[in-house]
Amino acid sequence: MHAISRRRKLRSSHAVGRSSAEYHNRRRVPSVAVQALDQLCVGVIVTGNCGQVIDMNPAAQSIVQLEDGLLVRDDRLCARRVFESAKVAKLIADATAGSKAGAAAGRMLVGRRDGLPAYVLTVAPLHAELAVNDGRFAIIVVVNPERHSPSERDLAELFGLSPAEARLAAALLTGRTLCEIATNSDIQITTVRTQLGSVLRKVGAERQSDLIRILSSTGIGSLSFSAEWFDIAAAVTQMPLWLCGA
Repeated sequence: MHAISRRRKLRSSHAVGRSSAEYHNRRRVPSVAVQALDQLCVGVIVTGNCGQVIDMNPAAQSIVQLEDGLLVRDDRLCARRVFESAKVAKLIADATAGSKAGAAAGRMLVGRRDGLPAYVLTVAPLHAELAVNDGRFAIIVVVNPERHSPSERDLAELFGLSPAEARLAAALLTGRTLCEIATNSDIQITTVRTQLGSVLRKVGAERQSDLIRILSSTGIGSLSFSAEWFDIAAAVTQMPLWLCGA
């Protein structure tokens, strides 16, 4: 993550009290961990106990800038839908409560516009040595299913699909129905069903559910692997995130 002093960041001036302000005023020296977080293709966000954004890596910045599901309002991380914002706030509050050591991570889905697959959020406490007096922080890992699904090119090469069949398979992996695919592609539903039959034969699946399972196994699979991505980010944060000088 880039040092806050070197980029414009939204953050609350009264987020976790004067101790947090002192924390921000310290000189932060880039470490291997910081560079590693910047390289992750999943979003990593650090917030205070009230959801105020402390920092985020480039992948997270790209996600919140879209404002299609997850966004920052009044310096705080929230969701486009009110009930999801409430759940995000609760997960952050639970993660920063400090009432139980080694508190379990919480997970949720954040819906997006245009029928896109939901973001997968994992929220957990940032390890205790990074707490500033009574101010605690949460680490949030955001997985975008679209980014971690096999590409059309991957599907074509792995299963010998035609370009049209690869587009259909990729669309199915994002959760779209056959009718939605037909409408978005401006083709007849009968054509889509014919393409599906061909894809099933080439992949060796009998049913559409089997097809999704097989295709998902070739990629990251956002839901089943979101925990693994969180473990990677959490492992990185066990290294010194900030080396503070005078």
